[in-house]
Amino acid sequence: MKRIPIIALGAALLLAACTPGGGPITLESRQFSDATEHAELKFDVELPLPENKAAAEIRRQLVGVMDEDLSHIDTYEEARAFPPFEGDVNDSEALFSYYETKALEAIGAASDADIAERAAGIRESEGLTEEEKQGYISSLAGWGHEFSLKKTQETEKYVVFDAQTYIYRGGTHGGIIGAGPLTFSKRDGARITDFFLPDCLTELQPLLTKAMEKYFSTLLDGTGVEMMEILDLKDGQIPLPAWAPYPSEAGLNLVYQQYEIGAYALGMPSCILPWDEVEPFLTPAAKAVL
Repeated sequence: MKRIPIIALGAALLLAACTPGGGPITLESRQFSDATEHAELKFDVELPLPENKAAAEIRRQLVGVMDEDLSHIDTYEEARAFPPFEGDVNDSEALFSYYETKALEAIGAASDADIAERAAGIRESEGLTEEEKQGYISSLAGWGHEFSLKKTQETEKYVVFDAQTYIYRGGTHGGIIGAGPLTFSKRDGARITDFFLPDCLTELQPLLTKAMEKYFSTLLDGTGVEMMEILDLKDGQIPLPAWAPYPSEAGLNLVYQQYEIGAYALGMPSCILPWDEVEPFLTPAAKAVL
């Protein structure tokens, strides 16, 4: 096993906020990179220091997000590759060391098994010479897993983290998975999951259509192709994305994952719903924080 650790642990204190109780959270970061014979694992994580109850609660939930990603590093199924960390989540060294070790072991074992299975299939192939078989086996691509959990927005009332993972499993291309944007109230650390009022999708269509047309305008300019022609939509409606939206100064941001509303070549379409236009569709809980 090749071991090339890149580890950094530190705290970053941001500028103080103006409103009492709304000061910025303090972060610690950890970067890790290591490799086995057939796989590479990287992660770049930021967690709040538990300086108050809200920060401690946000940290607890983010550790859960990290656990969900890394404990399923070798499978798309429900089964975990290893149990969750049972120690004190505020013990940073013990916490990160546990997931570094366990995740690397899991991806190493899974990638070794995958390479062995693919190599066995090549050896059983008829019509190939031994030299050709060895050539194909030696060129089999390994696995890659890059997990990122970073703070992206913060105000006096809320903080947003983004959890994304790039995975490659030896195929034609990799893909982006993960929990996506995560918005937390700084008052009590609660995560905002319900942004939109129930059953408002039909009423949202004009706003969604206008925002998505703005996104695709440059991409489709001069092609003669209409946006609706390239989107794969059920019942002709633009859905809300699987990832939760996240707030910014401009409005509520929506990001669609690969294949969610169209072909892989479309990438990850995104749009912004301006606050003054989207406000009537927000839940009271979302309004209170945003």
